Amino acid sequence: MQCRNFNEFKQSLESGKDESPFQRSDAGLHILIHESVDDLDPERWNSISQNQSIFLQTDYIRAMEASFHGELEYRFACFFENGVLVGIAAFQITHCETPDLSSNLNGENKIISWFARLFSNDNGVLRFNIMVLGNAFASGEHGFVFRPEIDGQRAYQAVLDAVEIIREREKEREERISAVLVKDFYPESFELCNTFANENYHEFLVDPNMIMPLRPEWTTYEDYLASLTTKYRTKAKSAFKKSAGLRLETLGTEEISHYQKEIEYLYSQVHDKADFKVGKMNFEAFVNLSAYLGDRFFFKALFLEERMVGFLTGFEYAGMLDAHFVGIDYELNLEHAIYPRMLYEYVIEGINRKAQKISFGRTAMEIKSTVGAFPVDLKCFIRHRHAAPNHLLKVLFNFIKPSNFDQKVPYKKEAGVF
Repeated sequence: MQCRNFNEFKQSLESGKDESPFQRSDAGLHILIHESVDDLDPERWNSISQNQSIFLQTDYIRAMEASFHGELEYRFACFFENGVLVGIAAFQITHCETPDLSSNLNGENKIISWFARLFSNDNGVLRFNIMVLGNAFASGEHGFVFRPEIDGQRAYQAVLDAVEIIREREKEREERISAVLVKDFYPESFELCNTFANENYHEFLVDPNMIMPLRPEWTTYEDYLASLTTKYRTKAKSAFKKSAGLRLETLGTEEISHYQKEIEYLYSQVHDKADFKVGKMNFEAFVNLSAYLGDRFFFKALFLEERMVGFLTGFEYAGMLDAHFVGIDYELNLEHAIYPRMLYEYVIEGINRKAQKISFGRTAMEIKSTVGAFPVDLKCFIRHRHAAPNHLLKVLFNFIKPSNFDQKVPYKKEAGVF
């Protein structure tokens, strides 16, 4: 049944059926759950998401569903009031890996140490199936959107109810959901998102999202450079000088397909460095994102002669340039300033697209601050389906703290950026 309107709910009642596909939320909204993007009405769904997040739009979701072949599954919730679609939520079911816990297994709490050993593998890594409310592959609030007339408390309660409905339905499946991860809330949402803490979810902070404002008067990269102090302008020019031997190319769908081996290798170099892993991007997703999203997605590669030594990807939506996955040949990174060059290429792309902001994500905060990004705190919540493992998760996630770094401010005071 497509997520069309509330009339279907009334018709099901009038027909005398014992069950309706709709379930009522404590927030007074009616919820309809779907398991495939094909079950959604794209026009109505996108009317809610289009000015908020590309990661909630059906083209993006179709690309992801077509790429992972069971390694990543979606569930969807549509929220209705008086026959009108007023909210949407997207959930991803995937795998989660914690950092190596072995260094934390011999703590004073022997019970926690025993549970950690029980649920982790021989390498001290805890791996389990997880349902993510948000996006496993992007930083920021990409889990749900409601129309403005639905106040925040009702929206959050309805989403909580949808989580429980889906968890109950998933109990019948062979690979059950072990935990629910709710991510990533910005400071303006901190008060409302505490709704999850009241339902026995464990709250934790992660590294901040590094966001860079783009001034409207920056119509060229040179305008941006002019806003920097001498020190950071010199640093930017040095990155281009060291990477002068690299060739930048924008790749289309067919060209991305041609470089599968190189892309997989370069991406793995970056992914394998991460401690906490929720899902893993695959090569097919890059191809499908290019095919489904067109100009809203970009893939740029850096070549040293004919060898691909790095790539950067991203999305454009609602005034935001979202820096997505990168791939780096670390053996050549220092000599050719591959990563610094990528960061400045994101700035160029953002200016050319007349974006208002760049979302650089959570890693490498200090070097991103040298380009001009500022940290924005992120809060997450996690809950295991059973009480004992949930307590274990609470203890383990206490080890996850935002990283300390030296925030740089590269702008002249008169540039008016901060």
